[in-house]
Amino acid sequence: SDSRWHEQRQEQRQALFERAGIDADTRSALEEARAEHKQALREMHTQYRERMDEILDEEQRDALQEAKREMRQERHAEYRAERGQNMQQRFTELVDSWGLSDAERSELTELRESLYADMQELREQSFDSREERREAWQALRDEHQEALGEQLSEEQLEELRDAMRNAFHKGHGKHHGERRSG
Repeated sequence: SDSRWHEQRQEQRQALFERAGIDADTRSALEEARAEHKQALREMHTQYRERMDEILDEEQRDALQEAKREMRQERHAEYRAERGQNMQQRFTELVDSWGLSDAERSELTELRESLYADMQELREQSFDSREERREAWQALRDEHQEALGEQLSEEQLEELRDAMRNAFHKGHGKHHGERRSG
């Protein structure tokens, strides 16, 4: 939590002072300066917001907010597309390595495309709760695992899972806003 983070920062600062051999009086003077600095920053921020409000009318403010939102969405979309390409590439390389027949390949590709279509649909759907959303994703995953299981050996399934996981994380580092566990 936030306060825990502040505690840790405080402990780190004290450890730093300790290591540098800074005495208690100097420490409290430093802490005071630090508090003043924070207060000054807060006031500057407030002044800046007030100035912004004077400079921009409501319409311009809304336009700025909207532009910010659009740019954020574009970044998300680019990131998703990039991740999709990573997955596509991994998938193709992997399937190539299995030396499947043309019929098996096209069946697998069809399966994968239907998975993507389903995923897209789920992404656009609105759910009453996060729990409900999670269950829907879980059900979709299970369903596709089952369909894949009819076509692939356990070993191939495992390889596919690993490849997709790696492709997923490969596109992940650059993007700080979206953290997933699992």
